[in-house]
Amino acid sequence: MIESWHIREVLRGRLGSSLVDEPGFSDPLARILCSYLSYKDTYASLASRVEDELFNMLYNRFGPAMTVRMNDGSFRRIHTSELKDAADDVMGVFFDQLKVYSVSYDALHTYVMESGSFSAMRTLYIRFGEFMTSDEKKLLARYICEARPRSEWEEWINGVSGKVSAEMPYRRFGRMEDPDE
Repeated sequence: MIESWHIREVLRGRLGSSLVDEPGFSDPLARILCSYLSYKDTYASLASRVEDELFNMLYNRFGPAMTVRMNDGSFRRIHTSELKDAADDVMGVFFDQLKVYSVSYDALHTYVMESGSFSAMRTLYIRFGEFMTSDEKKLLARYICEARPRSEWEEWINGVSGKVSAEMPYRRFGRMEDPDE
């Protein structure tokens, strides 16, 4: 089940705790994710709705400046170009809730190929790896390692071998979890 606190946790680093901890801040985003209907929506349309809602929320709250207070006390302007990545972070909450079925894998794989979504790639690698060949998994790991900063993947990719370290828990939603759950 998708809960608002999951969304708060993934947006905290981008938008600052003072904003995401406001009562009800992430509720509209959770409602959008929960409204997804596989027979009617696509992951791309869902991501677009999330990005639009993020923009509207920030614009309505801060006006055209869209300046937020970060956790270190500094102020930072959120650029509209950053909203796609913020929306992808929110989509990661949705992807983490997907059932591990072949139909989910097919839809997620298609979305990765069309969008290049990092959250979707992470979910494919961690949760849907059994549907990929060894070579596909290695290629995905190599792409992630080359395209993203090490801090974003080092906890859940063991080198570029295509293996997830079973001993190493990874951080999701601000707490430690076992990767096999």
